[in-house]
Amino acid sequence: MDTIAFNAAEESVAQLVEQFYDRIRADERLGSIFNAAVSDWDVHMKVMRDFWSAVLLGTDRYHGCVMSSHFGLPLVASDLDRFLELFRPTANETLPPDLATRAIAAAESVTQGLRRMVRS
Repeated sequence: MDTIAFNAAEESVAQLVEQFYDRIRADERLGSIFNAAVSDWDVHMKVMRDFWSAVLLGTDRYHGCVMSSHFGLPLVASDLDRFLELFRPTANETLPPDLATRAIAAAESVTQGLRRMVRS
């Protein structure tokens, strides 16, 4: 990927993260969970940009564990469904089609793993 295309893809990833978490924070159920759990949204947003850049563009900026960061959150299975209901359209609106498809598949994979940790 050339520099111009990479920079455009990075901007799309940043838009995905910004718009998705705007939706999360405004959501009646998920907003209360995430707003209580995240003490510094600027830091969280940087981490999420790094995570999605690593997943979608192969950068080496994310060094955390996406699963363990969700331990302790009072999530139930329907919250994960809502997460995907918010994520899918955001990905389709902000990313090029190939990246949107990959992002949605990754989000579905993460939520599938989280389902093993949450109540029904």
